[in-house]
Amino acid sequence: MTVSHIDSKETTITTADPHKKTILAVDDDPSVLQSLEIFLQDKYQLIKREKGDEALRVIQERRDIDLIILDVRLSDTDGLTLFRRIRQIDRVVPILFMSGYGTKEVLAQMLEVRANGYIDKPWNVDQLAQKITRLLGSDPFERVHAHLKIDFDHLSLKIRRAVQYIDRHYSSAELSLEEIGQAVALHPKYLSASFKKECGIGFHDYLTAIRIDRAVQLLKDPHRTIKEISCEVGFSEQGYFSKVFLSKMGKSPSDY
Repeated sequence: MTVSHIDSKETTITTADPHKKTILAVDDDPSVLQSLEIFLQDKYQLIKREKGDEALRVIQERRDIDLIILDVRLSDTDGLTLFRRIRQIDRVVPILFMSGYGTKEVLAQMLEVRANGYIDKPWNVDQLAQKITRLLGSDPFERVHAHLKIDFDHLSLKIRRAVQYIDRHYSSAELSLEEIGQAVALHPKYLSASFKKECGIGFHDYLTAIRIDRAVQLLKDPHRTIKEISCEVGFSEQGYFSKVFLSKMGKSPSDY
């Protein structure tokens, strides 16, 4: 079954259910956004934007987007440029491209920027549902979560959001309990205690585990310098990064 598009001038759909995951859809065709609304509104909170700059403001302000569905061609920018700008804000949120112009060149560009997925327009609803389910179920730090035995199904909503916030913003050297507490509406002291109680590990230890896990992956690229990697995973000083890495991995970054 393929979805036909319906005209609409609305730009945002919200829901009062805090347990629904949030999807940001970005397309300059209102009928496409309306079709997505019809398809997704029962299961997800859907935010719709027609322009790239509007989408960026949502990402900067909300900080709780679970998935972005992004058109390759927009009226004010192209999707690939917007993708790169989004990645400067959020390195983890999955991004699913869609386009009616699925040329080999476009697909090659998506591979180059490491997009999480692609679907043709007009889409098949079963294929779209499968891609959304797969991306929302993906866990970029599955190894860390499994090692620490963090069970997302048994976390409270706000602590689950706190973990997701850390997973997305670990690269910021300024990331703090105060910032996360503000994002999930919890006092920093209460957040710290609840985080350790539910996750079995303190905030700072968890953040370090995420940063070191990401550093291990980046060190596989021979073209990346240790200084670049230390900055990318949230360490402002290379020396301190090397010291922490050695204590956790038993080897220095240069020997790993």
